Amino acid sequence: MYNYDFKKDDESILKEIMNVNIKINKKYYQTNFVLTEKNLLIFHDINCGNPIWGSGTHPLPELYLLFCIPLNDLKYEIINDDLYLLQNNQKVNCYDFNLKEFLIYFQ
Repeated sequence: MYNYDFKKDDESILKEIMNVNIKINKKYYQTNFVLTEKNLLIFHDINCGNPIWGSGTHPLPELYLLFCIPLNDLKYEIINDDLYLLQNNQKVNCYDFNLKEFLIYFQ
């Protein structure tokens, strides 16, 4: 379940992709990318890798927002076949992710 108020800005999920690996400031995350009418949202499951998984149980996903990028401010670059989202003076490295294909719904 996404921890985000979609009703606040009258948004809905148009498209999503799960298990996108990204790197931010030397930290790796497995994320979900969600496309709405207004934003590209990047969520991380805070329960992913929780030690309770080893006890034979799986906690429900708790997906918290890492980034909210307005579509009209979406900036990126491709360097050596790697996609980098440019957000707030940070480079978010997205592994094996085709942003143009993902945004086809929007265009």
